[in-house]
Amino acid sequence: MARHGVHQRHPRRSNGDPEGGGSQHTPTSSVRGRDNLFTSSGRTLQCWSRMHTRLAIPLVVVVFAFLSYLGEVIYYKYQSSIVWVHDSPSALFSQLEGVPGDGDNGEDTMYAGALRAMSSLQTSVSNGHSNNEGSHQFPSNSGRGQNVATNEGFLPRVTSLGGSSEIENVAKIKRKIAVSKAALERQESLADSEDYDHFRDPLYEGECVPMASWQETIFPKCNMFHEIDYYGKALTGEFEHLTSGGYNDIFLVDDRDIVDDSPQVIKFLEYGTDVNDRNFDRVRRDGLILERSTKSPYVLDIYGHCGFAIITPYATGGTLSKKIRSWKKADKRLPQIEEQKLRIALEAAKGLAAVHDIDGEGLSSVSHGDLKANQYLFLDGKMKLADFNRGRFIRRNSTAPDTACTYTIGKNDAAFRSPEEYEYLPQTAAIDVWALGSIFFQILTGKEVWSDISTKAAQKKIRRGKLPKSSLYQSDDKVDKVLKEAIDMCYVFEPADRPKADEVVSFLQMKYSELFEKE
Repeated sequence: MARHGVHQRHPRRSNGDPEGGGSQHTPTSSVRGRDNLFTSSGRTLQCWSRMHTRLAIPLVVVVFAFLSYLGEVIYYKYQSSIVWVHDSPSALFSQLEGVPGDGDNGEDTMYAGALRAMSSLQTSVSNGHSNNEGSHQFPSNSGRGQNVATNEGFLPRVTSLGGSSEIENVAKIKRKIAVSKAALERQESLADSEDYDHFRDPLYEGECVPMASWQETIFPKCNMFHEIDYYGKALTGEFEHLTSGGYNDIFLVDDRDIVDDSPQVIKFLEYGTDVNDRNFDRVRRDGLILERSTKSPYVLDIYGHCGFAIITPYATGGTLSKKIRSWKKADKRLPQIEEQKLRIALEAAKGLAAVHDIDGEGLSSVSHGDLKANQYLFLDGKMKLADFNRGRFIRRNSTAPDTACTYTIGKNDAAFRSPEEYEYLPQTAAIDVWALGSIFFQILTGKEVWSDISTKAAQKKIRRGKLPKSSLYQSDDKVDKVLKEAIDMCYVFEPADRPKADEVVSFLQMKYSELFEKE
């Protein structure tokens, strides 16, 4: 029995072991039972370990998601307000209520066009332009800004709509966007109509009244904008982003329903610019001045205007600034270059004179306010003045009808402007005549005025009545002499002593005829 006890302690010994002797069936079965017990326990522990590992991964994901959500809630609570936006026709239509149309297509059709245009436009921007210059930040469904320079993750909610029954079937999507508290407060203030109107410059103020009745009007052609298939044209390369300016994003569109023989440009309020009454009035003035100036061949035409958008011809010849740069590559003394310089100076003056005398009474009712070489565009061989976003409607003094009221603009940049602009004194249309002198300087020298010193130093000199200098002022060339005289005409310190734009035109026309129109 003692031997069996030993065998119980060493169950793995074989039956032929000399120390085992005899049969060992009973003790061996007992040991194997213990072995199986320990093996099962190990396997159970391994199963629990594997189960914990499998549970740990989703648990970490859940915790991370919760913390992210918590962080987002805290961010929105302390940094911004949440605005829920319903991307549904009924919600959008309530915002579009009162949008004027120019046809009898019915409300459903007009609203459907507006919805299609706005829905398609965002996607057409993403499909139509892929470099940094054309990228824009649109609100995404998550409430964060999303770069849509490419079309990844940004598809149109609506691409085409027909009648009202189709509109009702559009899925209603609810999303949230983050709005800063300051922006939300500004928007809420617009709910009060008394607050709403003070954003724009008043036309009636004391003794000052509108110079003409058209200054109080607007002539929208919204159906023209709604009928453009932005999304479809983006896919075919007929709608693309060109550039961005101070207030506008500029898009090129080729729509033969607007005009048969040339592409067009659409200016939309640049994304991120405040959508408020002041900026609405900027676009209104731009559209009205272009509309009233269509009789002049030296001012850009306009095809349509609606809200914050304008459609004009596409100027294939570029800007005056580009033209001046091209002269550097050529011999400036070539006869054709000399003639071109004086003719362009004359056309620049003619464009300004046409705008200043829109009403034909000799008293300027409009000031361009931002006259520089980039604002002149070449189209069909003619140079045309454009871009009146900074333009001002000049008012009449009701107690002295033959005189105009002055105005001020709050922020005046660059170094081509008049002394009264940098002193922030009362201003008139005479500021444009000074700026015209700066354009003549650029035509003469090939350089922007005061380009050799800082803007701050230049503005200080202008306020003190100092004038820019150039070695070309001593030139014996006949065209250079004429341009120098024209500069001197415009650079007069006192606004009241400056000539009117049409007087500058008369001088340049006389000189041009003497030099280049001899029989």
